[in-house]
Amino acid sequence: MPQAPSWSTTTAGKTWRAGRLTVYELFRSRARRQPQALAIEHAGGMLTYGELHDRVLRLSAVLATRGLTRGDRVAILSENRLEYVELELAAARNGLIIACQNWRLAAGELRHCITLVEPKLVLVSARYAEPLAALNLNLPVINIDAEYEQLLATSPDPAEIAAAGDPEVDPEDGLVILYTSGTTGLPKGALISHRAEIARMTVLAIDLNITSEDGFIAWAPLFHMGSTDQTLAALMAGAPVIVIDGFDARRIVDAVARYKLGWLLLMPGSIEPVVEIMRREGTVPKGVKACGAMADLVPLQLIAELSGLMRAPYLNSFGATETGLPPGSGAVLPPGEVPKSLSKRLSSLCDVMLVDPAGHPVPDGEPGEIAIRGATVFSGYWNAE
Repeated sequence: MPQAPSWSTTTAGKTWRAGRLTVYELFRSRARRQPQALAIEHAGGMLTYGELHDRVLRLSAVLATRGLTRGDRVAILSENRLEYVELELAAARNGLIIACQNWRLAAGELRHCITLVEPKLVLVSARYAEPLAALNLNLPVINIDAEYEQLLATSPDPAEIAAAGDPEVDPEDGLVILYTSGTTGLPKGALISHRAEIARMTVLAIDLNITSEDGFIAWAPLFHMGSTDQTLAALMAGAPVIVIDGFDARRIVDAVARYKLGWLLLMPGSIEPVVEIMRREGTVPKGVKACGAMADLVPLQLIAELSGLMRAPYLNSFGATETGLPPGSGAVLPPGEVPKSLSKRLSSLCDVMLVDPAGHPVPDGEPGEIAIRGATVFSGYWNAE
């Protein structure tokens, strides 16, 4: 007796699916539309969107042959590099979740963060292979520097992989786990979905007018939302990403002069060296939509100096790993001016209200806790209700 079609094969099911896109599908559409456009500049050279997509397909096949299926976690312990970005995109295709490990953590904290997510596989760079081995976790490991390229080289042809079709992935599926600070105990793993990453890209476009022409410099650690969110956003939008292995003021200034940029992320402590080089050399930016972050923690005169040199407004940000740039990053400070106020403005795609301990809205003028809702919000803490 023939089986009844599943809901997903009905007309209603197909319509439902047609309204849902993933991070990988948006990246793939850019690779098809602009295969010769620059996607990544990294320490080893440059890759076009077509070349990057081919490598992502090969890596997705490698992960599938390891038995990894939708919802499985892969941990990565590595500095910023091309392979880190490729892993996130391959995971987006296969429905996997990448747990981005903070290499600054003490051994006990790192062990907690890895075991928390029960990964089926760990990717590690040579730089952090020894600290990982010292944890004695008894997990399958791929050493990026020793094995990665050989695994890609022996993977099936990208055209063959693509012809076989993509695995089923839903926008509400988790894509990355980014760890919050351990101020209330050990770090918590914030699960961020495809939906949230797509929404975070949209907030950038709406609030900062960032387009496919505006690249991103990924120098802040990719285990942090400041780099992962914006890197994925740029690659979904068709913009170039300049991957830098940690803070390097010289390389950042060089990129500012060579590329149109969207948000130039510079956090407190990283601004002064950039300002010094630009002031000394008279660097002329090719074009920056917004610079800086966390204005509350930066001397007001330094805000004016950086924004003046960048010829771009300073981003008066107030967000979180759990929410992205929202809820309060909708305001920018005029370039070259010492700000008179650091008041925040509501970001797009979110709603907020102040509530009391019972969750009820407080009257105007009364203090309360910020409650946030919107498409950028994360999916919860992993294994921590």
